[in-house]
Order: sequence, then C-alpha cells, then structure tokens
Amino acid sequence: MGVAELVIAGMLEKVSLFFDIDAQSAGYLVAIYAFGVILGAPLLTIPLSRMDRKKQFLYNIGIFALANCVVYVSTNFYLTAIARFVAGCMHGVFFVIATLIALQVAQKGKETQAISIVVAGLTLSMISGVPLGAWVGNYFGFQSVFLLVFCFAFFTFFLALFLMPKNLSSIPTHLSSLIHSCKSLQMLKVFFITACFCGSIFAFYTYVEPFFLSNDFFDKNKLSWVLLFYGLCGIGGNFFGGILTDKKGSRHALILALAALSLSLLMMIWSINFWFIAVINFGFVGFWAFSCVSPLKKLAMEYATRYTPKTIESSISINEASFNIGIAVASLIGGVVLTHFGVAFVPLCAFIIAFTPVILLWRTRD
Repeated sequence: MGVAELVIAGMLEKVSLFFDIDAQSAGYLVAIYAFGVILGAPLLTIPLSRMDRKKQFLYNIGIFALANCVVYVSTNFYLTAIARFVAGCMHGVFFVIATLIALQVAQKGKETQAISIVVAGLTLSMISGVPLGAWVGNYFGFQSVFLLVFCFAFFTFFLALFLMPKNLSSIPTHLSSLIHSCKSLQMLKVFFITACFCGSIFAFYTYVEPFFLSNDFFDKNKLSWVLLFYGLCGIGGNFFGGILTDKKGSRHALILALAALSLSLLMMIWSINFWFIAVINFGFVGFWAFSCVSPLKKLAMEYATRYTPKTIESSISINEASFNIGIAVASLIGGVVLTHFGVAFVPLCAFIIAFTPVILLWRTRD
C-alpha cells in the first residue's frame, strides 16, 4: 500500500507522457489517493465495524487489489484517478483494521511489538519499495508497478482467507467519537503538526523528478539510484528518531528533527547546482524526515491519552488521516508553485511548511 500510494512521485514524467498531461496534473494522482485515505480512515471504518475483523480485512484487501488492477489496465486518466481514490479509501481503512487485528492475534505482552511490525511494513515500503518501484516503473512502464501491487494484494487476500482466525470480533464505532476527538484543541494542534510534517516532505518529494532533472547531470536512470539512496538514509533516520525520542522526549526530539529537516529542504535550493552536494543533501532530507516519525507518533499518543482518554483510538485514527491531509494539500500547493513560480521554488515551499510546526512546538510548553 505504501508503494501504491507514493511510487508515482518518482515516475511523473512517465505518467505525463502516457496520459499526455503536464507534471502538475500527474501529481494529482498522488493527491487524490491521499484524499481517499483521509475519507477512508475515519469514515469507512464505521460501517465496517459491524462485521468481524476477518470479513473487514477480506473486503478491504479485495477492493484494494481490484482498484490497482484497474490502474494497470486503464488508458484513461480520469478512470485511473477514480481507481486511485478507491484504493486510497481502502488504504485508510486498512491501517485501522490491521492495527486492531494485530492487537487481537498477538501473544499477551507482545501487542506493541505486533503493531510495530505493521507500521514497519509501511515504513519499509516508503524507504525501499518506493524507489525500487520507481526503478521498475521507469524501465517497464509505470503501470507495471500496479500489476505487481495487484498480485501481492491478491495473494494476501487468499492468505487471510485460509490463515486468519475467524473469531476476531469487533466493536461498533460511531461518528460521535470522531467528533469528540476533534473538539480537543490540543489534539487539533497535533493533527496540524502531523499534516505540516508530512506535507513538507511531499510538497517536495512529489515533484522531486522535475526538480533533479533541472540539473543536466541527472537523468531518469540516475534518479532511481538517488531515490534509493534517499531510502537508505531514511532507514538510518528511522532508527535514530527512536533513540532520540527515548533520550530527549517526544517534544524536544520532534523540534530538533523538524528543524534539521527544514534546513535540509532549504539547502536543496542551492545544492541542486552541484550534483554531488544535491544528492548528499537529499539524503539528509530523507534521514531527518524519517527521524520525525517516532517522536511524532509518540507525541500523538501522549496527547490522546491526556486530552481524549475515552476516544484514544479515534484520536489516533484522525492523526493517521492527518498524514494524508498533509500529503494531499501540500501536493496541490507544490503543483501550483511548480506551475507559476518554477521548480526551484518547490523546496522553499516545503521549507515553510516544515518550519511552521517548529515555531508552534517551540512556543508550546505543555
């Protein structure tokens, strides 16, 4: 699912040529998927909550597989966009269902470890599957990636059908718990910080292909290796963020990581003139971006426990949706900046978005 969501960011030129559209319109395929996640995570879980967990999962992964099959066979941009939206809705539902299933099937005392495995799947897809997917797409056509996604999802469907326990009950949820979580000003602040963090990354990452290709040194093949290097740096940042959070606490760790991310994004404006420095600096962007994930998730859990103790799950689900609110809004903003100001201003836009929560966190003492 992580690959399906984000891989298009590394193949914008292929998508543009296939559908005969500009880079901004191609970027909308990232944004519309994110809108699907935003709607799916908090809303579609309500009607699905009346089924047992196994049925929820099978409906979820089955529809996701079919949506990506449509992306693979489609030659119409609007049909592809609709299929991307449906897949995004299933993506949003999945992480709610998968988290709850992990809690139910895990051995007693290992629930947190089970959830971390689920989250690690998405993290690994973002830092390795996405650049590798972009490499596959640039060599074999962008739709080939979605054929692979369909095959893996279809295989997962049958694994769940035969191996997942049937006695996984669920508790019906209601719209009122979501409303209660949104009434907390403190939680709204966390949602905003989450959206800004994720938005800053994808305001730049969505249009990273035209940005690097503005330097004559880079081509599509070299960019695939650059994206892979970004992913490797992200792995290091992911582990570093956890260590930093344990030592400094979630708030101070997040301030440090976001400030470093902001500086790295700002430096991209200058470093693109020197290919080697640009690649190294892009690695720093990946390192500090993934360093933010652990303290951000811990901060969200701490705030949910403190300010919305009766609706913790709803608060966390909205926070997960906020990641994709940031992706959707920032991808649109980045597209406007690209079209009207030029590709050189995209990292400046990303810097402004990233540095805004640094100021907010710095001024907050709770």
